[in-house]
Amino acid sequence: MRTVLTVFLIICCISNASSKEVTGNLRIGQQIPDELGVDLNGEKVKASDHLGKLIVISFWATWCPPCRRELPIIDNLQRIVGKDKLSVFAVNFGESRRTYKKFIKQISEANLTFTHDKKGRTGKKVYGIKGIPHMVIVNHEGKIAQIHSGYGDETLNNLVDEMNTLLRKQAEYMYVK
Repeated sequence: MRTVLTVFLIICCISNASSKEVTGNLRIGQQIPDELGVDLNGEKVKASDHLGKLIVISFWATWCPPCRRELPIIDNLQRIVGKDKLSVFAVNFGESRRTYKKFIKQISEANLTFTHDKKGRTGKKVYGIKGIPHMVIVNHEGKIAQIHSGYGDETLNNLVDEMNTLLRKQAEYMYVK
């Protein structure tokens, strides 16, 4: 449990932007939109296929240094917690498929689920993204627990509390189920 929180604290420290509760049309407590882009095979990836777990969705691009630093951190988080309790999606935002695929080949050892949002339509229209890095954290019920646009020191205490609460609720849900 501490390792998971430590990993998230590291994520929070890699950028100086602030956390936001509302981004675009998304609101805390709202059901997560189903769209998560397409995988390497061009198949649509849906959030609804991962309900019952915590879901972390990180929008990134190859030209974004904080995003590139974040990928190994969230990859480690996925490895530590396991895919049975957590689904981490790294959504490439607004880049060509060629650029996306080339980068994915370089990090082929990653344990993340990579998806592609070529024109940024999913990110902009569905998730309301105005800039990256951008992260959406979803509880086991499929409801948005937090929306972060950048990660700064001022969010650390809230993020630790939030993750502890979400992990406890997920554990209770899994126990009852």
